[in-house]
Amino acid sequence: AALSASLVKGFGRLTAIEEAQAKLAGLGHSAESVRTIMDNALASVKGTAFGLDEAATVAASAVAAGIKPGQDLRRVLGLVADTASIAGTSMGEMGAIFNKVAASNRLTLGEVNQLADRGVPILQMLADQFGVTAAEMSKMVSQGKVDFAAFAQAIESNVGGGALSSGDTTRGAFANMGAAAGRFGAALLEGLFPLAKQGFGGVTGFLDEATEKIKPW
Repeated sequence: AALSASLVKGFGRLTAIEEAQAKLAGLGHSAESVRTIMDNALASVKGTAFGLDEAATVAASAVAAGIKPGQDLRRVLGLVADTASIAGTSMGEMGAIFNKVAASNRLTLGEVNQLADRGVPILQMLADQFGVTAAEMSKMVSQGKVDFAAFAQAIESNVGGGALSSGDTTRGAFANMGAAAGRFGAALLEGLFPLAKQGFGGVTGFLDEATEKIKPW
C-alpha cells in the first residue's frame, strides 16, 4: 500500500513538473531560463511540507504574472508557501491569489477577503505597516493604492518562515511524509516516465487507425 501510494504521488509529481516546464517553454523561456525557474521552485520548498510539483506549477504562473526568475521569484514562492502554511491550504490555491495581485500590481478587496476567509488578516497587517486604521487601509485598497511590493512586504514581515515551522505540527509532519513519498515514487518512475508518453502516443495512433477501419461497418 505504501509503495502504491508512493508511485501515485510520484507520477503526479512528475506530470506536474513536466506540465510546468512545458508551460514555461510555451511562454518563450529558454532551456536555461526554465532550469533557473525550476531551481527557484525547489529552493522555495526545501525543508517544507510542499513538493516541487506544487512549487513548479505556481512558479510558471508567477512568471507569467510578471515575477522575474531568480531572487524575486524565489522570494515570492517562499512567501506563497509561508502563507499557505498559515492558512492551512495548498500552495497552488495560495499562489493563485498572489499571482492575481502580481499580474495587476495592485491588491483589491477581493484578494483581501479571500485571504481573510483563510485566516490571514492581510488588512490589519497592511494597516500596521502603513500606520493607519483598518478602515483607512480598506479605503486605500479600494482606491488601488497598495501595490504588489507593499503586499509582499506585509506578508514577509508577519508570516515569513511559516512554511518551515509548520513541520513541527502533526499535520505538517504528515504532509512532509507525503512529500517524501512523492519524491521516492518519482525516483522509482523517473526512468520509465519518458517511455509512458511514447506508449500513450502509440496507443493513440492505434485507436485512430482502428476508428478509421471500423467506420465502414
